[in-house]
Amino acid sequence: MVTLTKEEVERRLGSVACAVCKQSSFAIDDRSMGSDGEWRGICRACFYTFPVHTDVEFYLRTQPDVPLRLKEISCTACNHQGVTLDFRATLSVREAYYFVTCRGCHRQFPEKSFLEAYE
Repeated sequence: MVTLTKEEVERRLGSVACAVCKQSSFAIDDRSMGSDGEWRGICRACFYTFPVHTDVEFYLRTQPDVPLRLKEISCTACNHQGVTLDFRATLSVREAYYFVTCRGCHRQFPEKSFLEAYE
């Protein structure tokens, strides 16, 4: 299991855009950081809040399609197929992201999740 710091999650959230104002500057609300892995992200520009899920072990056990999807994701740098899930964020009902790490070159990048977005 990957142990993430608040600063690491904030840095990596900066690679996606806010669902409301389209800015890319986020913080994690310290008051939401419980041991259950459910954190609250907040856009520093418009103060929109959204869930950030850091307990990926439970998620992978309860969502059988996700491990299969992670095996199919190609790295944006080396094209290696297969990534590990570090955390996920649901920015809106239409935008959910997996924040992953390539198993080949260890590049970290976001991948839009089509499994969680509600249309």
